[in-house]
Amino acid sequence: MGASEFEQAREAEKDYHEKLYEERDILEPGSWMSKPLPFAMELLEKLLADHPSPVVLDLGSGPGRNAIPIAQRLQEAGNGRIVGTDLLEQAVEKLKENAAKFGVEDRVQAIQADVEQEAFEAETYDYVLACGCLEHVSSEDALLRVIRKLQEATRPGGMHGLSMNTDLRETVVETGEELPPQIELKLSEDQTRALLEQAYEGWEVLLRSGHEVEIEEDKYDEPTEFKARNVVFAARKPCSIHR
Repeated sequence: MGASEFEQAREAEKDYHEKLYEERDILEPGSWMSKPLPFAMELLEKLLADHPSPVVLDLGSGPGRNAIPIAQRLQEAGNGRIVGTDLLEQAVEKLKENAAKFGVEDRVQAIQADVEQEAFEAETYDYVLACGCLEHVSSEDALLRVIRKLQEATRPGGMHGLSMNTDLRETVVETGEELPPQIELKLSEDQTRALLEQAYEGWEVLLRSGHEVEIEEDKYDEPTEFKARNVVFAARKPCSIHR
């Protein structure tokens, strides 16, 4: 993808999400933000069995679709905290507002950051979650670099939970006209799975799954339907490395 095409896709995604966050609230019916992703919460429960006080990193957290329920569960467990990062300032402010609204502000830290540029401290996190985030990096090489950086930031025995949209199709609802998908990293399901298997060689794979996604969006001048194959992948970092 060329620089101008990347910036066009980045701007389209920015405009769409800013409008969505203005019009819709998390954990309420009416959008894909109405509930957390089940696998994200299931991995958290698995983690809590061994780590009663985990530090969680939620990349591309938006206003807190996953981060707020995770913070609520950590509060219920009596310990732990979550760091939510997002490229959009509006998303970060909404996450702070929602943390206060749901009474978990002491569990949530919200940071504006570009995952491709951000530095993460080594062996800091027990659970790294990236849902709908990593398909917004600039290239396949950038994806692998980001994953390596996140792996270094993960403590031994920690988990990664990833969800990526692949094989994207966008059509105009009224006419069925196909549009070129406005997303930064356009990968097929097979490409994505191959890259993840490569990146997580030596880690214990906990989950491999996929499903169809269909969402009506208001991203362009007229309503469109977004379709994709969503790839879910989870893995655990080895507690020790044998050489």
